[in-house]
Amino acid sequence: MKNLLVVIAFSCIFYSGYSQTQRLVLLEEFTSATCGPCVSKNSQFHTWQTQNPDKFTSIYYHVNWPAAGDPMNLADPGEVSTRVSYYMAPTNMYVPYSVLDGNYYNGDAGGWNMATINTRYAVPSPFEIQLQTQISAAQDTVFSTMLVKCTQDVAASITAHNVVIEKWIHFNSAPCASSNGERDFYNVMKKMIPGSSGTTLPNSMMAGDYVLLEGAWKVGTVYDFSQIASVGFVQDKSTKEIYQTANSSSNPLVLPYNTDVQVVDILNVLPKTCANHISPVVKIRNNGNNPITSMIIKYKVNDGAFSSYTWNGSLGSMQKANISLPAYSYDMQAQNILTVYSTNPNSIADQYPKNDTMKFSFALAPVSTNQVKLALRTDNAPQETTWKVVNSLNVTVASGGPYTIPNKLNQENITLPQADCYSFIIMDSGGNGICCTNGNGGYEVSSDGTVIKQGGSFAYSESSEFVMEAPLATSENLTGNPLVVYPNPSNGIAKVSFHMSHSGEVQMNLYSAFAQLISRRSLGTLGAGQHETMLDGQNLKPGVYILQLNTGSQVYSRKVSVVR
Repeated sequence: MKNLLVVIAFSCIFYSGYSQTQRLVLLEEFTSATCGPCVSKNSQFHTWQTQNPDKFTSIYYHVNWPAAGDPMNLADPGEVSTRVSYYMAPTNMYVPYSVLDGNYYNGDAGGWNMATINTRYAVPSPFEIQLQTQISAAQDTVFSTMLVKCTQDVAASITAHNVVIEKWIHFNSAPCASSNGERDFYNVMKKMIPGSSGTTLPNSMMAGDYVLLEGAWKVGTVYDFSQIASVGFVQDKSTKEIYQTANSSSNPLVLPYNTDVQVVDILNVLPKTCANHISPVVKIRNNGNNPITSMIIKYKVNDGAFSSYTWNGSLGSMQKANISLPAYSYDMQAQNILTVYSTNPNSIADQYPKNDTMKFSFALAPVSTNQVKLALRTDNAPQETTWKVVNSLNVTVASGGPYTIPNKLNQENITLPQADCYSFIIMDSGGNGICCTNGNGGYEVSSDGTVIKQGGSFAYSESSEFVMEAPLATSENLTGNPLVVYPNPSNGIAKVSFHMSHSGEVQMNLYSAFAQLISRRSLGTLGAGQHETMLDGQNLKPGVYILQLNTGSQVYSRKVSVVR
């Protein structure tokens, strides 16, 4: 099982006329096909729910006690265990165990009845939930979309949960060796999307705010696809109160607005880069009921000027498009912020502008020497794994794989030919990375003790950039540092302290990270001993530079970072 996609959209705006909403109560029942007392309780609860479908719904979590072997637990024991730990004390774990709306009732399954449900049902909810679930034509993926809309101001730590269930599972005979005789099971939890921890929502939501969640489950064990559905709910992480619940439908969602475009993701920008230009790809979703045929995308990095790009096409309701934006050049800083927003859809105002903007933070890439090490442990399918290192012209300078031995640690030493901006790219033809779907592989790229990238959990590929600085021309065995630059990083003005073992003519050169000469300065003939001068880089753009000191008999280099 693997979560394929989770996209979150949030925005907030004040509206009048919103009020509280009718609640649907949630029963979370912990049970087992090996639990004797569970039989009668499960039968009673199913009868009540069948008679009162508008008042409460349910999710049944199958545990592996009092005896092991329950096949519904074996299908997803991890997420069941997490939910057990969330509600039950380690010293007081038993079944049947009932939880109503998280904290309204929590305990023995015999401690509540329909009067309990009715009392809770009478309490209005501050949320509305719509939930749509569909199954792929190949019956290998369950797609689920959840719309959570706030109808009253809420300030709390809230989590949204989307739980795929199988509404009815019937066995012709006992499902396990320690069976309690039960052969019909209802609303059995199959998968929590994206996982048992759910999706964190904003801490403060106002009437009119909404959250749109899209998720998918690569199907595991399903007995009858016609019985697949979902239950969605929002819960306070601190108090455990469940504010609202909804059952899924195959009907399309009723979206809040007719014209509503959202920036849902920024792609093709690495978290760390050594290039001073980017070509972002922006994922746009039409959250409105009407088709979108045009829009303007504006974007900038840091305090630079906004670039504008006009998109024309056809985007139906709930459809997405990846829009490739023209390259944008900027002054590199240690930390950078890319801001993207959409505007003017269909040449009119967006009805919900608060979800139009997204920001992406990225930093200066790590620096390496010309020697790079790769440690790569394969997973159970080593033949799917390959990697390469490419330079700024996309020329491959090193590569490896596919591998033949599973779960083996492979060590690679890579020599870079010259100062440049490089990318390490790892690929998996199976589309599941090297951890943790098919084994526990992983990799680490490092240089001179500095970790450039660690990973293993990805889909078909992932990459990371790093820059090789101009290498030291010579080295000298001296006590202390022969060349010190401080402060470093600086705003461009820094002191340069160096030690000379012999007198000689000294020249100070400044290079870009790619070995391009920026400035050259003669310090004249200096005697042996300690010396100090100033580096005046007030006009330098933010970034990484190489300061080189040539004393005639030795050449020293140091990395210098300029920030603003």
